[in-house]
Amino acid sequence: MAGEIQIGGTTFATESGGTVTVANVNSATNRTNLGLGSMATQNANAVALTGGSLTGTEIDLKSSGTTIYKSDGTTAVLSESGGVVTLNNGTIGSSVVFPANMVLNVWSSSKTDTASTTSTSFTSTGLSELSITVSNPKSESSKFLISFTVYVSQSTYRGQAFRIMRGATPIGVGDSDGSRTQATAFTGRDYGEGTYDQKSVTCLSNSFLDSPATTSSTTYSLQWGAITETDGTAITINRTFDDASDAKTSRTISTITVMEIQG
Repeated sequence: MAGEIQIGGTTFATESGGTVTVANVNSATNRTNLGLGSMATQNANAVALTGGSLTGTEIDLKSSGTTIYKSDGTTAVLSESGGVVTLNNGTIGSSVVFPANMVLNVWSSSKTDTASTTSTSFTSTGLSELSITVSNPKSESSKFLISFTVYVSQSTYRGQAFRIMRGATPIGVGDSDGSRTQATAFTGRDYGEGTYDQKSVTCLSNSFLDSPATTSSTTYSLQWGAITETDGTAITINRTFDDASDAKTSRTISTITVMEIQG
């Protein structure tokens, strides 16, 4: 039965054929009275977020070029294009877990001056630049790849040994076997007291993947020693042994690099 609802002479609703039509309603006032904000007027496929925050909600970026902005509406924070999601602005939280074997951080230090030692045991003297302290490992599962390259020289019958240190502990060295020196890298010469030997340098390099299982600060460094020295003659780094001031001699650079890798 057709009919209508009137209040004070104003028609608010009419019915015809089972269909009720509402009229003369202040929608904005009614939304306010019901505690509804502007979200009540937006379609599900066209929602604009201009403030607030999302907590515990997955954001699905499927459309090419989809972008999430900061509250200013202009600074892109996260975007997706061609299946690749890019963080454009901001900081990755500490709880984020990266894929295994992903490089998380890289440190490097170089020694460009020269040094020498006559020590017949391992020492860090002269190698202070070839040391790196990792202050905040991301997690206990992090691994660290330590790589180094050094240029060394010595007189005849001298053997230079290098080893990687984690704090006061040697790592990345060969097995113990009798009186043999456990080293990460080693060179020895027996060319005789000749010009060739005095003006040459040897490149030593190696790497080792360490798993310290700690989030505490860790220092990686190098030690060296004139292991087969017998008469007090020094071994050198970043220069030839005779170090003559001519084009036949050289100055080189030695480096150490540490990479933190997701475990």
